[in-house]
Amino acid sequence: MILKQLYYLREIDRFKSFSKAAVACNVSQPALSRAVRILEEELGVVIIDRKKKVFGFTEEGIRILKWAHDILHSVTEMRNEVSLTRQDLAGALKIGVIPTAVHIVPVLIEAIQEKIGDFSCDVSVLVNADIIERLTKQQLDIGIMYYEECPQAQAFVVRSLYQEEQVLAGTAAYAFPEERDISWEDAAQFPLALLSKAMRCRQLVDTGFQAAGVKPIVRLETMSLELIHAEIMSGRLATILPISSFPLRVPPVGRLQMRRLVGFSAGSIGLVRLSERPPSDFFDEAWKVAQAIDYRQQFDNLCCPQSA
Repeated sequence: MILKQLYYLREIDRFKSFSKAAVACNVSQPALSRAVRILEEELGVVIIDRKKKVFGFTEEGIRILKWAHDILHSVTEMRNEVSLTRQDLAGALKIGVIPTAVHIVPVLIEAIQEKIGDFSCDVSVLVNADIIERLTKQQLDIGIMYYEECPQAQAFVVRSLYQEEQVLAGTAAYAFPEERDISWEDAAQFPLALLSKAMRCRQLVDTGFQAAGVKPIVRLETMSLELIHAEIMSGRLATILPISSFPLRVPPVGRLQMRRLVGFSAGSIGLVRLSERPPSDFFDEAWKVAQAIDYRQQFDNLCCPQSA
């Protein structure tokens, strides 16, 4: 058995296709298929069911695939450990974060650096389901996500970070009320750029308007936070987003005003990791630092009314 065969299995599972996996592995499809057959002969089991029309691993194959993920992850960790030692770094973290929480990551990185020292960080912006999948496959160390959507199983450790707060945000082109808070009824009067309906954040916004019995004026729907930010900064539209969706360290003073929406059942953002994976000393310390940060204070600093 060689590592390349295990890598092939992982890519076959990832693409659910021999041909696509072969392209990703930069080998011919016959060479990839031959390597898998040699592994099957060596282990004495059928890993991939080739008789069914629908692609799939056998029961034995699923167990072997899990071992493949574990072995490849351990090899990656070994290589990272050697690399970190050479660079004099404290450790490495692979973080998956939902789009609406991405701006808390710089705060997290800075806090870990101050407490533990320099480290390397690989950050992926993903939806909840992808974060869970990559955690399960040990392709991520930490997930930052809506933790109520994390499977209720002993496989995961979950720690609460903060409750989301939705804000109405726009430039001085709009006459927002002077108060720090705003009702859903008042927010419905402004033309809005919102995230797409498939996103959890948007579903919570829709629930807020429905509970208030009003219909918003939606002019733009998109999966892109960058596009929403561009539209509101141009003054063409306002938006409703979690306060964590905005850069926490570089608020556009004098250009962007924010009002908290009241009477809203918010989503819960938390840290998620695998429970079965024994943490390194570095990971254990980083996990503690992440829980100790006062994210609410960061949000309060940004959400104070801005002078025009």
